[in-house]
Parts: sequence; C-alpha cells; structure tokens
Amino acid sequence: MRRESDPYPFWLRVWHWSNLLLFVTLLITGVSMHYAKPGPPSVKFRADVLIHNTAGILLTLFYGLFLYGNLRLGNGRYYRFVAGDFAPGLIRQARYYLWGIFVGSPHPYPETGERKFNPLQKLSYVVVMYLPFPILIVTGWALLFPDRLPKELFGAPGIAPWALAHTYLGVLLALFMVGHAYLGTTGTTPGELFRLMWSGGTERQGPPPTLRGSDPGDGRPPGGRESPASMSKEHP
Repeated sequence: MRRESDPYPFWLRVWHWSNLLLFVTLLITGVSMHYAKPGPPSVKFRADVLIHNTAGILLTLFYGLFLYGNLRLGNGRYYRFVAGDFAPGLIRQARYYLWGIFVGSPHPYPETGERKFNPLQKLSYVVVMYLPFPILIVTGWALLFPDRLPKELFGAPGIAPWALAHTYLGVLLALFMVGHAYLGTTGTTPGELFRLMWSGGTERQGPPPTLRGSDPGDGRPPGGRESPASMSKEHP
C-alpha cells in the first residue's frame, strides 16, 4: 500500500472542494424541489431535478474516491483511534472548544506528521462519513428509481420512508457542514486553514510540529505543557 506523506495531497483537496460544491448544489436544488408548487412540473422544477440527479451521481463517484484514498493511499491512518482518543480525549477536546479556544489556551491535540485530527474530529468524521453520508447516497439512488421501490412499506406508500430519510439526513449533514466551516476559521487567521486545504502543505513554512517523548494518542509532551511551536489549532 502506498502512503501519502502530505496530509493534504492533491486528490484529497480535489475531493474536499468538489464534495462541498456538489453538496451545496444538492441542498439548493433539493430545497427548491421540496417547496415547488403543486401541479404540472415547471421548467424550473425539471431543471432542478436534472441538476440534483446529476450532482447526486457525481457525489457518489467522489465518495468512491474518498474510500479509495482511505483504503489504498494511506489517508485512512488519520482516522484510526488510539489510546487517549476517548476518555479523557473527547472531554479534553470538548472543553477546549467550549472554553479554552476563547481564552487563548493551547490546542490539546496539535497537528503532527501522523496526527491530523483530534479525538472529537475523528469520531465525528468517522460517524458522518461512514453512516449518514452513505445512507444519504443509497436513499438518493432509491428515489432515482421509484418504480423499483415497494408499493407499500410500514403501512405507508413505499416511497415515503426513503424520501423522509433522505430529507432528514440532508438537513443533518447541512448542519454538520455549518459547524465544519466554523471550525475552519479557528486557525492563526480566519482564512489560514481554508488556504491550507486549497493549496496543500505549501501554505505552512518549515516542518510540522513534533512532540518528542509524548504519547501519540495524548498529543501533549510530558508534564502536560506544549511548546509554542506546537500550538496549532483546528483545520477544516
């Protein structure tokens, strides 16, 4: 298996921004279709359906790229849970988000060469990308071929459970995207981490911060204090 040395390789940046563009397109057209007026389909409605379906197919292909990158290109190592990722890792990171970030406390899990995500990021990304996101895709494909769905399911029209699940998951992922965008502003400057995801590691000068003698799952050197060079913050 070939491993990428850059935590933000070109393929990952292409996937990230393409995923954003496609999801926003799906969100806009989905809302437009949901609130369309009853009656014969209008030209706008037909256009929304065409754009929505096309974006959904492309989103499926890019999700395949995400899975391939994690399985074959080494990106999956950033999602592995290690000792300290849960208790007290999740509590420590949540406390930083709720309080420490506003009073200038150092990040409890600064980025290193082998750690790109803090424990809370790992948990949220794994849950989102491997549960609701694929279910959203599956329900979308089911609605693309409604004639293949059962006529009745759980005492309701067969298409209803698929449509409801697709809608609610879309709203849930839209809320996640808002939170994800907010955390992207928590770098040294509000735009630093967005530029990093756009251009890759070339935005950061010098080698990544290292924590000699520290537990790779804890993210802090012995004694619980960090050096100024390791006080990096969140990234998108």
